[in-house]
Amino acid sequence: MNIATMRKLVLLSGTSLLASATIASAQEVPAPPAAADETEEPTILVTGTRIQGAQINDVLPVTVLDEEAIANTGASSGDELFRAIPQAGTVAFNEQNATTQNSARGDVGSINLRDLGTGNTLLLINGRRMTLHPGFQTELLVPVVSSDTNEIAPGSVRRIEVLRDGASAIYGADAVAGVVNTVLKGDMTGGFVEGDYRMSDGTSLYSYRLSGGYGFDFGGGRGNITVYGGYFYENGMPTSERYYAADENRLPLVVGTDFEGDASFNNRNTFGPFGQFDIQAPSSRTPIGDDDFYLQPDYFPNCRLDFGNGICARNGTTPTSDVRYNQNYDGTLISEKKRYNAMALLSYDLTDNIEAYFEGSYYRSESRRNNEASAILGATPFRISRNAYWNPFGPVGSPNRLTDPRITIAAGGADIDLERYRFVDIGSRDVSVDKDVFRLVGGFRGNFGSWDFDTGFLYSEADVVDLARNRVSMTLAQAAINRTTPDAYNPFNGGCLGDPGEGDCTPNSQATMDSMRIDVFRKGGTSLALADFKVSRDDLISLPGGNLGVAAGVEWRRETFYDDRDPRLDGTITFTDSITGEFIGSDVVGTSPSPDTSGKRNVYSAYAELFVPLVGPDMNIPLVEEFNVQVAGRIERFTDIKETAMVPRIAASWTTVPGVTFRGAWSEGFRAPNLVQVNDEGTTRVNTRDDLVFCQAQVEKGTLTNLGACPGASTVSFRSGTENLVPEDSESINLGVVLEPGFLPGLTLTADYWRVEQRGLVGTFGDDNAIALDLLRRLNGSTNPNVIRETPSAEDIALFNGTSLAPAGEIIRVLDPYLNLDSRVSKGWDFGLFYRVPDFGLGKFRLRFNAARLESFVQSAGPDSQELLAGIADGSLPADVTVGGLGELLEIDGRPKWRFSGSINWDKGPVDVGLFANYVGEVWDTSVTRDVLLDTDDPNGNFYRVDDQITFNLSISYSINNDTPLDGTRLRFAINNLFDKDPPLADEQFGYYSDLHSARGRVFHVELRKEF
Repeated sequence: MNIATMRKLVLLSGTSLLASATIASAQEVPAPPAAADETEEPTILVTGTRIQGAQINDVLPVTVLDEEAIANTGASSGDELFRAIPQAGTVAFNEQNATTQNSARGDVGSINLRDLGTGNTLLLINGRRMTLHPGFQTELLVPVVSSDTNEIAPGSVRRIEVLRDGASAIYGADAVAGVVNTVLKGDMTGGFVEGDYRMSDGTSLYSYRLSGGYGFDFGGGRGNITVYGGYFYENGMPTSERYYAADENRLPLVVGTDFEGDASFNNRNTFGPFGQFDIQAPSSRTPIGDDDFYLQPDYFPNCRLDFGNGICARNGTTPTSDVRYNQNYDGTLISEKKRYNAMALLSYDLTDNIEAYFEGSYYRSESRRNNEASAILGATPFRISRNAYWNPFGPVGSPNRLTDPRITIAAGGADIDLERYRFVDIGSRDVSVDKDVFRLVGGFRGNFGSWDFDTGFLYSEADVVDLARNRVSMTLAQAAINRTTPDAYNPFNGGCLGDPGEGDCTPNSQATMDSMRIDVFRKGGTSLALADFKVSRDDLISLPGGNLGVAAGVEWRRETFYDDRDPRLDGTITFTDSITGEFIGSDVVGTSPSPDTSGKRNVYSAYAELFVPLVGPDMNIPLVEEFNVQVAGRIERFTDIKETAMVPRIAASWTTVPGVTFRGAWSEGFRAPNLVQVNDEGTTRVNTRDDLVFCQAQVEKGTLTNLGACPGASTVSFRSGTENLVPEDSESINLGVVLEPGFLPGLTLTADYWRVEQRGLVGTFGDDNAIALDLLRRLNGSTNPNVIRETPSAEDIALFNGTSLAPAGEIIRVLDPYLNLDSRVSKGWDFGLFYRVPDFGLGKFRLRFNAARLESFVQSAGPDSQELLAGIADGSLPADVTVGGLGELLEIDGRPKWRFSGSINWDKGPVDVGLFANYVGEVWDTSVTRDVLLDTDDPNGNFYRVDDQITFNLSISYSINNDTPLDGTRLRFAINNLFDKDPPLADEQFGYYSDLHSARGRVFHVELRKEF
C-alpha cells in the first residue's frame, strides 16, 4: 500500500483504528410474513455494517432473497440456488467440469460474483465465514479455492443477502467481489416435516428430499432450541440420455449451420483401444513404411499391414477421426448423490443484557459416477519388449510375429513404444467422492450500557475422500504386457470394428486385467478457527443530521489445508521403464505426479467504522433531504507470507427529495494468495502444446506451411508456488440510484454502476506463452530459460541448418511458477425492481427483477506478455503466434453480457402461484474456429457463438389453515424449465457450458409440508 493511500486512510477514518466494516445496507425490501413457527423478521435487512441499530438504509447495493424468492428458483441444492442470482457468475466447481483427480470433483459448487474469479467472493453463514472446500480447481492454469455452496440446503435458509460490492475492508481477504451471507432459520416455536420428489422429463433421473425441524422455548422464554435436518438422494443420469452429451462427435448437431463439417466439433479422442505405436526398427523393415503406425479396422482406407481378425496397421502418429474414441461412452452426466445435513441452534438470555448462543451443524455428501477409461499420457510412453507374447514384431518363431514376407525386422525382433492407448477393456473409472463437514459456533452478545457487543469462537472442518476405482498401474501394466505367456495383456487386438470409438469388443481376460487394476485415492481437508470481539454504538454523539454511530473490533483466524495423494502419485511409488530405464514420478496411467501438499496461516485483523449523518430531514435544506457518510478501514496481517494489508473505504448516500436517493462508494481491497498457491511444492502437468521453435524451422525449410499448422506434442509443464507471492490489490467504485416513488407505494427501483481494477493477479505465464517467448528470443539470439530443452541431436542440427535459428533440442519441461502478473479492469451495471402491488381485492401480487450487465472485462499484460505483444506488433514474431487471455475477455468462454432473473407471485387465500424466469446471455466458444475464416473486424467473429437461454419455472401451492388435523399442511406442485429447453450447444466435454447451464431439462416436483 503506497503513501498516498495511507494518507487517504487517515483522512477518511479520522482515527488510528483501521476499519473492516463499511456500511452495507439492503434496499428497503419488506420481509415476507413469518411462518407460524418462526419469529417475525425486521422489515429492513442489513448486511455488512457492524453498527447495531444504525439507520443506514439504501447506502450500498445488496440483493436479498427471502424464502419466497428462494422457493421461486426451484433449487434442490445450494449450487442451483446461487446460480439463480444474476451477479453470481460462472461456476468453476461443478461435477461436469471436474473429471480428473486433479480437480475438485464430486458434489460441489462454487460462487464467483461478477466473474472476478473464483476465490474473490466470501461466503458467510449467519455472519461468519464458511470453511473452504478441501479440493481446488484450476482456473486460468492457477489453483483456486472456494467454499462449497452445496453445503447450504435451500430448505434451511431464511434469507440470503448478497453484498454486490468489494468488501475487503468489511470482512477481510476473499471479499474483493463481494459477500454472500446465508441467514439460517432459528428461534422456531413448533415444527415441520417436508417431503419433495423430483423427476426429470424424458429421462431416468429422479430425486427426493426429506427434511424436518422443531424448536421450542425454555427457561421461562429466556432460551430457545431449534434443530432440523434433512436427507437428499438423486439417482444420477448417464450421458446416453442426452443427445448432446452421448457422443463427443457433434458434427451432426451443427448440420445446416455456418459450422457444418467443422472438425472442431468432433472431439473424439486420439487415445482409444486401437493403439498407436513406434517400432524400434528402421521404417524400411515393414510394409508400413514408417516406424510409427496405428491400428484400425481393415475396411478403413490406407491399410499397410494386415494384423488379422479384421484389423490392419496404417502409417502415422495421429489416428484419423474415424478411429478416435468417444470418451463419453458409458459415462455419467449427473452423478448419483446423497446429502445429509443436521443443525442445532441455541440461544439463552443469561441476563437482561447478555445472551449466549450456539450453532452446531454437520453435513455429509456422497457422490458416484463413471468417467472415461484411463489412457496413457502422451509424454510418458512405455516400451513393449520384443519378447512380449503379443508383440507382432517379436523374434522369428515367436507365437504372434506376423508372417508377412515383407517384414524384414531382424530375427531377434524389435521393441515397440506404446505411445497412444486407452485401456477401455479395464472399464470406466468408477469415482466416488465422500465429504464430511462440521461447524461449531459459540459466543455471547448483548450490551453494556449504550454499547452493543458480540464475541464468539468458530471452528469448522471439512474432509474429502476421492476414490477412483478401475485405474491402471504403469508398472503393473508394463509387466502384464511384457509377459511371455498367453496370459499377457494384448494391446494389439483393437476394439470394436463397427464403431471403433465406442467400447472394446476384444477384451483381455479378467485375470489379466485384474493384475493391472488399482484404486487411487486423494484425501483432502481444510479447517477454520476464528475468534472475534466487536463493539458498536449507534448514538455516540448527537449531530444536527442525526446520531453518529461507531464500531470497532478485532479478529483472529487460523486456516489450514492438506492434500494427501495416493502413494502412486506423490512419489512414494514411481514408474521406471523396465526396458529404457526412463523414470516417471507417477505410477498411475493417465495422471501426472502430484506431491502431497499442506499449509497453514494465522491472520490477525482490526477494524473501525463510523456512520456520520451530515444532513437530516429536520434541517430543511433544499434538495438535501438526507446526506450520510460511512467511513471504514481494516488492517490484516498474514503470517505465512509475512504481508500486512491496509484498506480504506468510504460510502455516501444523498436523498434529494423523499424517494430519490443517490449512493456511491470507493474502496481499496486485497486478496491474499491462497494456501495452495503459496505451498504447492511443484505440480507436473502434461498438455498438448506447439513447439514453435521447431515449427518455425520447418516453415523456413518449406516443410510446414505456417505456424498455424504446427502439430501439437505432449509437453510437460512444472508449476510451483512460492512464499514470495503478495496480495492482489484492487480498487472498487460503485455509483447508484434508488427510486421509491411515493405515488406508487411498495415500488423500489435501483440502478448501480460498478468498476473494479485488480492488480498483481496471481497466475502463470502459461507454457504456450513461454514457448512463444522462447521463439521470439531465439530469433533475437537469446533464449527463455523457463523452457528447458535437451541438447540438440544430429537430426535437430540438420533441421535448423540454414534457418535463422540456432539449433535447439526437444523440450524437456516448461517452468511455469505462480507469479503476481497481470492486471484487470472490469465494469458493469446492476438493475433491480421490487414491487409489492397494493391489494385491490384481487389478491396480493409481488414482482421482482434483478439484472446484471457486464460491460467489459479487460486483462492487461505483464512484462513478459508485453514483450510477446511487442514482438507480434513489430513483425519479429509471425502473425500465426497469438497471446491468449489478454485484452477484452467479455463473453469469452463465459462472462455473458446479460444475466437476469425475475418473478411474479400471486396469492389469495390458501392459493399461491409463482412464475420465475432466468436468462443467461450469449458467449463465444474460442475452442471452435471457422475452417474458412471470415474477413471481419470483430476479433471474435470466427469463433463459435453459444446461444443465449431463458428458462421459466412455474409453481402452485395450496395451504390448509383450519382447525382440523390438516391445519398447517401445504401441497406444492412445480415445474422447473417449463418449456424443456436444452442447454445451448458448446464445444465442451458434455456438449454445453456446465458452469453456465444445466442438463436437467424439464423437472416436475411435488412437495408436501406439514407444520405443527
